[in-house]
Amino acid sequence: MKRFSLLPLFGVAVLLAACGRESGGGAANPASKGVFLWVQALKGHPVHQMTQIAFLEGCRQVGYEGRVIGTDGPDIAGTIALAEQAITMGRIAGVAIWTGNPAYNPLVEKIGRRNIPVVLPHFPVPEGSVPGASGIISCDPAEYARNASQKIGTALGGKGTVALTQGSFNQTENLVMETFTRSMKESFPNIKVLPPEEEGFDPSKSIAKAVAILQAHPDVNAAFSSTGGGPTTWAGARKETKRQLLVVGMDYTRVNLDLVKNGEVFAVVGQPLWEESLGSAELLAKCAAGEKIPWWTKLPAPWIDKDNLTPFLQLLDRVEASLNR
Repeated sequence: MKRFSLLPLFGVAVLLAACGRESGGGAANPASKGVFLWVQALKGHPVHQMTQIAFLEGCRQVGYEGRVIGTDGPDIAGTIALAEQAITMGRIAGVAIWTGNPAYNPLVEKIGRRNIPVVLPHFPVPEGSVPGASGIISCDPAEYARNASQKIGTALGGKGTVALTQGSFNQTENLVMETFTRSMKESFPNIKVLPPEEEGFDPSKSIAKAVAILQAHPDVNAAFSSTGGGPTTWAGARKETKRQLLVVGMDYTRVNLDLVKNGEVFAVVGQPLWEESLGSAELLAKCAAGEKIPWWTKLPAPWIDKDNLTPFLQLLDRVEASLNR
């Protein structure tokens, strides 16, 4: 199974402005082979913006026009309505949908009935469970959840209490928390794991939630978040409560890597956001050409701490430099 390489993909983030970042509509590029849509709610979230840039770059590389469709807030119904409208506009050759919720399944099936290939990035689901989908591309959440439990358990010396938060209760994050809890209990029985709580996506509200957890549980000495805003959430709560806290979250955004560098966050899990998003365009191009793709294109999710931070900071430097040209 093909693995997309992180290093070169960051290096080719050039000429992104030529792709545009449309929210739907706009004049089509007659030189392109067609249009690939990226469907994603909460499209202004920093992590989501990274995925959109990567997808649009992937579209440029394979000769298709890329468009981003979605709402500014976490409005699934509104995003689905926008996508349903977009697929009737013509020249749509493929669609990538950032799902995480079965509410998108009828949309996938509807697109599939129009013989338009659909790729689902980031959220792995069993083959056959989403009619109309051509394939998925992501890391294995259960695998990185087990790895996180081992890293955190070892760092705590096998003692303590871990608080859990997730962006929302969805299939992937639920799986992460279930796997993390089970793995921790099996390997470190003297570590208590609290039930996961919903963190949300508003930074101030998320920090307040984490502060409340710490106040209610004075024995908590570690926190694990399964969403990209988690490092900011728990670093903020750590600062407000002046508690010694080992924090692990998700994603190699600039703010998250800076928190690791400053010692406010112990580590982040490097979900392959860039790779799976750019790779979605490549997979759609293969489908559009009549090629059959594997159901799951599986990617690695590296553990990023102070020991291996530098390469990821350098990659972000290169991406940001190309965007500012």
